[in-house]
Amino acid sequence: MKFLTLLTVMTLTLMAGGYDFKEKRYVYSIDKTLQMEGHITFDEKGMKIDYVEPEVRHINYDGLSMDVLNSDGETVQHVDLNEQPMMKVYLDFIHKLYRGDYEALSENFTIQKTITVVMLSPIAPVDKVIKSVVVHRNAKGLEQIMTKMSNGDEITLNIAQ
Repeated sequence: MKFLTLLTVMTLTLMAGGYDFKEKRYVYSIDKTLQMEGHITFDEKGMKIDYVEPEVRHINYDGLSMDVLNSDGETVQHVDLNEQPMMKVYLDFIHKLYRGDYEALSENFTIQKTITVVMLSPIAPVDKVIKSVVVHRNAKGLEQIMTKMSNGDEITLNIAQ
């Protein structure tokens, strides 16, 4: 369950400067839909996610590790991504997607683009974590990201612009 929570959190990565988001996530293993809201920013190496709903929580990702902090700023979980290679692959995918680095994404995905939609089909080993990704975009940037995970989870992220 911790892994699912971490994946939910990391799926919310967006472009530099930061954006507000709303996430709806279906968790297959418990047959439940979760709703979250927050704000996300990132830089060249990593990202920071600040959840405000359903509870305050902060996620810091620096490309090598990930820390989950509670509302008081205390670290409640630290993940060394060298010990979790598939999580690292997933986090790197998210970081590249929201930065619009499709050239780097083509190392792990087959990419089909139209003016408003980008479809990503994973290549091994990423297909062990991600089943498919559909990105809707407009002139301002990313609008919605729908990710289907290999474990049956589905994540829909709506990005405020």
